[in-house]
Amino acid sequence: MEKSKVPQKILIFLTLILLLSVMWVYGAANISHYTAHLEADIAGETVLAEVLYENHHVQPGTWVASTATRIIGPPLLASFIYPLTGGNLNLSMGIACTVMMILMAVVTYYFCRTIGMSVLSGLVSVLLMFVLCAPADETQRMLYLYANYYVGHFIPMFIILQIYAAALKRGGRLTAAEWMIGTILAVINGFQGIHASMFFYLPLLGTEILRRGVLFLRKEKEKRNAVSVWSVVICAIAFALAKIFGAYMSSGASRNIRHAPEKFIGEVLPNFRAVLGYGRLEFLVLILVFIAIAGYCLAVRNFGERPELWSIIPIFAGIVVVLLSSTFTTAEVAPRYFVMQVFAVGIGVGVFIELFSAQKSYWLSLLAVVYGLFSLVAFYEGLVENDYSEDSGYMQVARWMQDNDYEYGYSTFDHANTITVMSNNAVKVRGINSFNEMEGIKWLSDSTWYPPAKSPEGYTCYITTSYTQGDFESWLIENDAQVIETAQVENFKIYVLDHDYTVWVR
Repeated sequence: MEKSKVPQKILIFLTLILLLSVMWVYGAANISHYTAHLEADIAGETVLAEVLYENHHVQPGTWVASTATRIIGPPLLASFIYPLTGGNLNLSMGIACTVMMILMAVVTYYFCRTIGMSVLSGLVSVLLMFVLCAPADETQRMLYLYANYYVGHFIPMFIILQIYAAALKRGGRLTAAEWMIGTILAVINGFQGIHASMFFYLPLLGTEILRRGVLFLRKEKEKRNAVSVWSVVICAIAFALAKIFGAYMSSGASRNIRHAPEKFIGEVLPNFRAVLGYGRLEFLVLILVFIAIAGYCLAVRNFGERPELWSIIPIFAGIVVVLLSSTFTTAEVAPRYFVMQVFAVGIGVGVFIELFSAQKSYWLSLLAVVYGLFSLVAFYEGLVENDYSEDSGYMQVARWMQDNDYEYGYSTFDHANTITVMSNNAVKVRGINSFNEMEGIKWLSDSTWYPPAKSPEGYTCYITTSYTQGDFESWLIENDAQVIETAQVENFKIYVLDHDYTVWVR
């Protein structure tokens, strides 16, 4: 009896060590190599942390968000850490991202245990969720690295699904605390935008309707309706608040029935396929995907005896909702909209291991460990070892400004916040919409950064590229602006003007 547990204990140990190693690499990437894969959107979320700190941890009305209002996420947490680091913006965000990543691991594992997974199958599920991706791709940036854009949706998702699973195990009974937690999270996710509704609130409601339909067909009655009422209420709150307070987040997409097949083949499928990191041991990824599908099939067979397994269906349904939405509308398509795949595969494999025969489950767990080990090596190389940001053009521009005692400047969105964060906020380069209009860009920016809220006095840098240099030089001629000096730094040309010519709105 004791001998039969030895392989399981060894696999638990190996899986746990591997998971902690992957999390260590992610933590090192966040804390010590924050700028290794820096780009404009990440930089925008980073400077938001300082804005929140200066506004007492509340997003000010002067801030122009991108596609969501960040409530649960690294920027808010970093705003509390910021003074503790002595005003080190990048370190604050790196620590915040790492904390959120750890919290993600905890809530996903707790969910796995709630639906009846063993320690081994639960750890395998979480490990796969952390490694089924490519270094610094959108999946990692959405969930574990740098800005962790979607962590504010998926941490609440697993809390909501854990409550749903626990309630189903109790025959549909919900505690007062679960009602309160579910309602609070629905309110927060509603304010954070429509993504949470698409990812799991609407799929949860659909799952509950399907579950009640199955009970009706089987002529089975549930003693309590609380879990059904709760599902409707939290879904309605999240969706309604997103529509009321997040109207600016809508892309205005229209129906796309006629061209749906060509969009699916040309746009949706390639972006869908990009999520799971098929470039690394692709055959093994495909095996894991098929095992996950088999896991969902086994779960369906066990709904009668283990009703809590219904809680995994919203994860799979969330992928279907986004696939249909992306295919049959004109909305943009990107891999980040399909990140639910990592959860679906991780949970599916874990459920299969749990419901399949024990001896064969050990071999399946070993497959996950092997894939995780190869992933660990790839992640270390891509996220930690190959950090060349110190030699980047952005860093060279920031150093030139610092060496010449210029603190303030402007560039287009692709470069402005990136230079700021690359310098760890030592220089402040703000975004403009174009060098023709010289207006502050209304995207991941703050109106207080620009005249008239900011004083126009003082030498100001304007940083152009080969694509924008002509527009800026035409503007110089038209406005007879005084150029103090110029410098060519890498692929950027810097113009220093006698004062700040930019305005928030002309």
